Amino acid sequence: MNKTELARIQERYFSWNPLDDEDFAPLIYGKETIGGKGRSLLFALRQLRDSGDEQLARTKVPKSIYLGIDLFHQFLENVPSLDKLIAAGDPERLESVFLSTPLPRITADAVRQFLLREHDPVVVRSSSRLEDSLKHSFAGKYLSTFLGNNAGNLEMRSLAVEAEIKKIYSRVYFPKAISYRQKHALGDDDMGIILIRMAGRWRGRYYYPTVAGVGYSQNFRRWSTRIKQEDGVLRLVFGMGTMSTKRGYARTVSLTNPYLRPDGQNSDKIAFNAQERFQVIDENAPNDLTTLDIKKEWKQLLEYHPDFAAYAQIYHYSSEGGFFAPLTKDLNCVSEGAKICLTFENFPRRYAQFFERMKKTLLLLEETMGVPADIEYAYEPLEDSLGLIQSRPFWNSESNAEGIPDLTGKRILLQADRMVTPGALEGVTKLIYIDHKIYHSCPEDYYKIARGIGALNAKFANEPYILVSPGRVGSSNPQLGVPVQYNELTGCKCIVELGIPRFGFMPELSYGTHFFSDLSVDNVLYMPVFEGELNNIIDAEWFHNSEWEYGPHPAIRIYRGDFSAYMDGTENRGVIVDNRNAAFPNMGLVM
Repeated sequence: MNKTELARIQERYFSWNPLDDEDFAPLIYGKETIGGKGRSLLFALRQLRDSGDEQLARTKVPKSIYLGIDLFHQFLENVPSLDKLIAAGDPERLESVFLSTPLPRITADAVRQFLLREHDPVVVRSSSRLEDSLKHSFAGKYLSTFLGNNAGNLEMRSLAVEAEIKKIYSRVYFPKAISYRQKHALGDDDMGIILIRMAGRWRGRYYYPTVAGVGYSQNFRRWSTRIKQEDGVLRLVFGMGTMSTKRGYARTVSLTNPYLRPDGQNSDKIAFNAQERFQVIDENAPNDLTTLDIKKEWKQLLEYHPDFAAYAQIYHYSSEGGFFAPLTKDLNCVSEGAKICLTFENFPRRYAQFFERMKKTLLLLEETMGVPADIEYAYEPLEDSLGLIQSRPFWNSESNAEGIPDLTGKRILLQADRMVTPGALEGVTKLIYIDHKIYHSCPEDYYKIARGIGALNAKFANEPYILVSPGRVGSSNPQLGVPVQYNELTGCKCIVELGIPRFGFMPELSYGTHFFSDLSVDNVLYMPVFEGELNNIIDAEWFHNSEWEYGPHPAIRIYRGDFSAYMDGTENRGVIVDNRNAAFPNMGLVM
């Protein structure tokens, strides 16, 4: 497809208006745009319905309504002293005033009419005018809220939803969104709203979908040369898809080969990376996400999921190497030294049609948008029922770097052999290194270390630097990696995650997380390096013997010099080099 044709397709996608669609217009309240997230979702549904493919046409979007940005402006007209309130820069005060301000009558009536017919849990989602543009998704910058929608009468349920709409409106003026817009010179924003039934169903006291996650039509970070970029990639979890948008445990699957795991075929590694917790709505705590432990819940799950063996296996510990055993229908207990974990090992074999369907879905959306597609979905395997939760363009920056140059005279400090971001970064004067031994030994300081990185980032005043850190940078679970926030890494231009298995630190291909969305938009290079693995190098001697200065915490080291990063996506190779230190043979010494 030539550039002219591609531009024409993109123009058609961005100009499409759901108000002109007789199926969707009755779902929309207001006369202006419903925002990028809502418009993109309905566009995807229209393309699937009109695809001529019976399987794709069966894809659903849960029951929903959409509030235009003109209703947002009507609300703002009633907020007292709005300009002074915004200028004060006090988020808590601003939210409080917003909560005490009434919504327009049309908005309140729309909420009540929707909830009159809907008694399952609902999600109130942001859908701003700037969200889901070609490059800036605003992932995690605004707010989405889950509500059980089962407490009290219609009036009480409606007021609960109204309060969440007001909170989302207030987030337009919160520091996180303001700094993001300023950083990318995007100007002001306006907020639309999606009110949507949560995907899933009640299973006893818990409400959740069986499988959920994210999908991409292009796989830009491949973990093997046997994987094709254009065939796409999925990230899937058992239960609510919220687990797939955090840097926790999820199954990443190439649509080229669903059996080719990023973590390899070693049983111990698979068990370590397997999902052990899942999220639900609990009828006893309906307005909070509840996280459950699969090791405690598996017996009752067998009742609701007769196909549970497609998702879970029993892992048996062994000093000589663990192994997996299948679940059986008559299983009553799990022996000591074993655990249930969600590996999805048998899922591709039992539900092969799901992967073919997702491949066709993602291809169609990419063709009709004119850009790679990024979706969120929920799936009920026993009924082959696919629900689309979100659809948007997937931004990935193009690199002009052509392979890795001649490294003669340079010392390779780190080398990766998978999941690298293609590109080059030269002449960086600072490298921040997090000592994994100190970090691991100071659990009480996890967040202090994270804030220390943020303090250095501010001190460097956005000067570019390379960050080398154990496990998953930005993880919501500090045991998996330093829980630094993305807004504390504004000067970071390259992230290297170190896999140190003996300390429990393992990088992960976190497609679908807000963290990686920001990396893509800001052209931050990324590569994982695994200690002890073939073609991976960690030059421990250099890190031990080179001069460094301590950061705000003893776990943080600052190396100054002349560093470069080169990453080749075709060869799946990435290196960090010291430009001033002559190279010599090294074997990836143990840190």
